[in-house]
Amino acid sequence: MKKYFLLLVFLFSAKVISAQLTARDSALMPHMENGDSLPVHNVAEEMPAPAYSVNDFLKENIKYPKDAKKARSQGVTYIHFVVEEDGNITHTSVIKSSGHQSLDDEALRVVAMMPPWKPGTISGKPVRVEVVQPVRFTLNRN
Repeated sequence: MKKYFLLLVFLFSAKVISAQLTARDSALMPHMENGDSLPVHNVAEEMPAPAYSVNDFLKENIKYPKDAKKARSQGVTYIHFVVEEDGNITHTSVIKSSGHQSLDDEALRVVAMMPPWKPGTISGKPVRVEVVQPVRFTLNRN
């Protein structure tokens, strides 16, 4: 009876560990983005990085939409995009809205025009990596 109990505990433990490893491994596995043939990674050994200050780029290029300014709308739009193997930004989309459509549209416009980033790498080879960039909209207190 004791043997069966130990065997049961062992099998249950093995099943739990297997499930945990599968969940962890699936989080690290690449997925396909919009029907592309190359996988998109959400983690890389060396993550993509801009060769410039993203905050400065956003400040210089964002044009606060007139309707949002008139409505005194503020907020943060979270933009998802893919840094391609050559560093270019593709597949931009809003994953969390600021609550104002014109702010979201402006965030998409500016992120899509960012200069290329240094691509992410795995085993020294460039890979496609997904990134989320918050874009904050705040009005001056005048």
